[in-house]
Amino acid sequence: MTGGRVRVGTSGWSYRGWIGPFYAQGTPTARMLTAYADAGLDTVEAHSTYRRRPTETALTAWASAVPESFRFAPKAHAAITHQRDLAGVEDRVQEFFAALSPLGMRCGPVLFALPHRHVDLERLDKLLAALPDGARAAFELSPEWRQPDVVERLEGHGATLVTVDRDDALATPPSANFPFAYVRLRRDRYSTAEIEAWANRLRELAAGGDVYAFVRHDDAGDAPRWAQTLREQTL
Repeated sequence: MTGGRVRVGTSGWSYRGWIGPFYAQGTPTARMLTAYADAGLDTVEAHSTYRRRPTETALTAWASAVPESFRFAPKAHAAITHQRDLAGVEDRVQEFFAALSPLGMRCGPVLFALPHRHVDLERLDKLLAALPDGARAAFELSPEWRQPDVVERLEGHGATLVTVDRDDALATPPSANFPFAYVRLRRDRYSTAEIEAWANRLRELAAGGDVYAFVRHDDAGDAPRWAQTLREQTL
């Protein structure tokens, strides 16, 4: 593998509580995405795609609001990840990726957050088999899924296992064989030392490919500033 690029952002961007701490006073909602990118953050998790299917109009507007180097990480729709009935899930995956086409090159990895605590290899196999050629997919799975056969399946389809850093659990390092790394920083607070430690770790991960890191959103506006610091320290 060749070295990759570290991209840092937050989970979402449209938060009124960030006006003042992060966005300039008076920033309208329609300008937040552009302001977010102008602040130096070069990727963002788009969670609205989980709740409702993305429209061409909305995605075209997103793409036009950011530079070509920016990457969105859409969250897979609930009908793909949370619907118990697997009938037609392959079609839903393909339709979801097709709907993302207005993003063009600005479309980064798609986040598949599976809620199932018990390993469901049939579901995983169907999702992986439905991925379009060249698509990047990141799977957030509970600890029970961290088994060799699951990792082998992900690696075999060019997908990755999400690394999650939470207050109640230590982050599990990603496999060196994954084609890219996807990190979700979910703690309530991050100290200066913790941000610096993560910056060092992300730089190390980039030796194996691209890295996407996302800080959990908050209401106080600390998250985007932590992301900015992390981004600056990984340049």
